Amino acid sequence: MAEVKPPTQAPGPEEEAARQAPSAKRRPSIHQIYALPAPIRTFPLPTFYPDNPLSLFHIASAWLGQVFSPPPAEPAIVHPGVWSEATTSVHVTDEMSMRALWEQGFYGKGSLSRSEPNWLKRERVRRGLQDAHVSEIMTVQRRQERAQAKWERARLEQEAIRNTRLEEARQEEARCLAKVENLRPLALGTVAPVDPLHILAMPNTDVELSATLRLAGSPPADAGRQPPVPQGNSISLVVNGDSPSSRLANESSHCLATGPDVPNNALDSRPLEALLNGHGQNGSAFKSMEPLEFRSSSTEAKSPSRQKSVRFSPKVESTTFQLSDPPSPSQPLASEKSSQQHPSRDDGKPASGDVPATGLASDADDGPSVTEVEHIVNKEHLQLTPEEAFFLCFGLGALRISDAESGLPLSTRQMLTRFRQFSYFPPRVGPEEPDLGPDDGFLLHYAVYHHFRSLGWVPRAGIKFGVDWLLYTRGPVFDHAEFGLMVIPSYSDAWWKKCGKQGPRKTWDWLHNSVRVLSHVMKSLVLVYVDVPPPPRFEEALDAGITEALKLYKIREVMVKRWSSNRNR
Repeated sequence: MAEVKPPTQAPGPEEEAARQAPSAKRRPSIHQIYALPAPIRTFPLPTFYPDNPLSLFHIASAWLGQVFSPPPAEPAIVHPGVWSEATTSVHVTDEMSMRALWEQGFYGKGSLSRSEPNWLKRERVRRGLQDAHVSEIMTVQRRQERAQAKWERARLEQEAIRNTRLEEARQEEARCLAKVENLRPLALGTVAPVDPLHILAMPNTDVELSATLRLAGSPPADAGRQPPVPQGNSISLVVNGDSPSSRLANESSHCLATGPDVPNNALDSRPLEALLNGHGQNGSAFKSMEPLEFRSSSTEAKSPSRQKSVRFSPKVESTTFQLSDPPSPSQPLASEKSSQQHPSRDDGKPASGDVPATGLASDADDGPSVTEVEHIVNKEHLQLTPEEAFFLCFGLGALRISDAESGLPLSTRQMLTRFRQFSYFPPRVGPEEPDLGPDDGFLLHYAVYHHFRSLGWVPRAGIKFGVDWLLYTRGPVFDHAEFGLMVIPSYSDAWWKKCGKQGPRKTWDWLHNSVRVLSHVMKSLVLVYVDVPPPPRFEEALDAGITEALKLYKIREVMVKRWSSNRNR
């Protein structure tokens, strides 16, 4: 009899929505986030292919469409910024402008972040309000893993050293017992020492003789007489009643059981070194060391000299350690201390002392609720260098800079003058200060910045690697910088030669240091020479316009590579 199967029902709308929920929460890729290379939109015409005549009609249709229906004027959004004399930079505090300037050209850096302004996102992840990938948190985790791996490697090395010392101590103890067995007939007095070797092997002191007789099983002849007090290091390991192997095994097992956090029970290497250096004088089978009471007193006397105190405010934390101990990973890190100082409530919400503020609208859906996100105040702003700010104002028109005191917007000429004044140290802002010249730091660096930006590169500050600028192909999110730039002024005009003006003299040590640092991080050094125009011609061109003045600067690049006699032979 055939089995009748009921028809399968189509999934309902709730099941379909639940199945599509994970795909709906998927974040866009970095190629979609950083699709625009500049904070403006362009509308280029299609490409013309000579072997395809139909592409000409495509170009004509696109051109006619832009003529009869022109696109909106760009830039559509002008971002606000404030000039700060204290930091010599332009601050952008609007959250939407911060994200736009970073995602559309990688301009500026976060004041509380390494590069990308993601302090608010990092704070949400720390408080458990959002589950996202943050580069700074991943860096801290990798550092903790490396520290744990180094500690584990050091612990294994210390354990191997202890095992080796224990085995050597056992072998030395066996050799000592064998020599004691050879001395047993001499200790009992049954055989007279007639051989020179037997005479040299006889005990030299009463203490060694009593120890030999005690091991041999017979009481010493002067048992009723009190032995003399030893001077210095005269009591042997056997007299103390503690064999080297048993003592070393006890200390090793205790150290391994307690771990690296108990430094006072660490292995004492002095008795072992005294045991491994050889036997006693004149062929004696015993090695003298300090008595137990003397050794304990000397250890207590020496321990304060090795005690180190690390002072933290408002209390003092002290620790005593030995140099043979491996590093301990149990010490709290700075991130853990900060989390302990600012605990959150059990329900995942921040403490009540936080000042409420409005979070980012784009990230509000990632958190549990909007009310929890509003408790976090975004304390970060975007910092723009004078070159970046002037390029956004003068080159693209996407930034409006205002004065911090008056709040009035600054014109392009005012911004140029102010940036040139603050490129000197101290700034030349007074009436008695020297006049500004065409070779000031801002004009030289802006000419280089504008030159490489116009060629499609992404220049960013390179003080981290000891250079003026770093060149990225697409940006720090996609790849590492490939080149490091050093800006050098060049006074090649005849007017400068008549005045006797010479460029900065760089030494070979400076060049080798720069090349060595960049070669270790897989970057190439590029010397950028900027031909400085003479002041009369520059002032005349500046009166005609900023564009005419910047046209007088010429850029020349020279790549420098490290030459090695072994590799390049």
